[in-house]
Amino acid sequence: MRMFKLAAMLVVLSAPPAMALSSEPYLPKSHIDSIMIVPPPPEPVSVQQQMDLDKVLAIQKTRTPAQIKRAQTDRDFTGFATVLGPKFTPENLPITSALISKVTAETNAEVDRVKDCWQRSRPFVFSKEVMPAENAGAAMMIKPGTAVENKAPQGGALPCKPAEKAPAASYSYPSGAANGGMTAALILTALLPEKRNELLARAREYGENRVVLGVHFPSDIEAANSLATVLVGFMNSNPAFIDDLAIARAEIRKVVPLTAGDDGHNH
Repeated sequence: MRMFKLAAMLVVLSAPPAMALSSEPYLPKSHIDSIMIVPPPPEPVSVQQQMDLDKVLAIQKTRTPAQIKRAQTDRDFTGFATVLGPKFTPENLPITSALISKVTAETNAEVDRVKDCWQRSRPFVFSKEVMPAENAGAAMMIKPGTAVENKAPQGGALPCKPAEKAPAASYSYPSGAANGGMTAALILTALLPEKRNELLARAREYGENRVVLGVHFPSDIEAANSLATVLVGFMNSNPAFIDDLAIARAEIRKVVPLTAGDDGHNH
């Protein structure tokens, strides 16, 4: 997730200074409690947790070097070039890239709150049977002595667990990378509705690749996809977001024009 955030930040920093996007947040913070949007993760000792673990182990047995290599490339939204073509780059689409980065920053902030609430262990932390692909697990580890801020509200009427003082690794539920992939796909489908099926399929692959790498459970991915869908749905009631979509749509149509036979409907 940190890699996804860094990539998004670099896109914003490298974009031209005269961005036409709103400086206001798209999410109505006072009306959203993301902790209540998605269900709690499975309990550590439960049938659901064992099923989740079994799926990770099954994929671990069958994953190929080619699958691992592809999974490792899904670190930011530029992976959607496999659907939209080689011209889909931050350099060609600075406004669209900035819009995706801004929306992803807002949705990932909510993901972090849910992560800190439930504090679910990564698969390889939960079970020694899980072997992350190459350096995927190491990227999730927290260096000893690193100060970690828990962003979830603890105590009171909320169900969040007491904050850990020194977690070994970043938390697993929901997946920040899967959220980033689904968030990007939802923005792109709003801009290019005729590509909806391909974009959403690619977003699901983003999530599945986190399981391939051994750093997430399947239910982490499901929660991330659901949370992204709800949060972007909230944004659709924000006039600033709607205006910014229109600006990005005008830009991206110069790179991905509507071709004959594309009518924006799913058949």
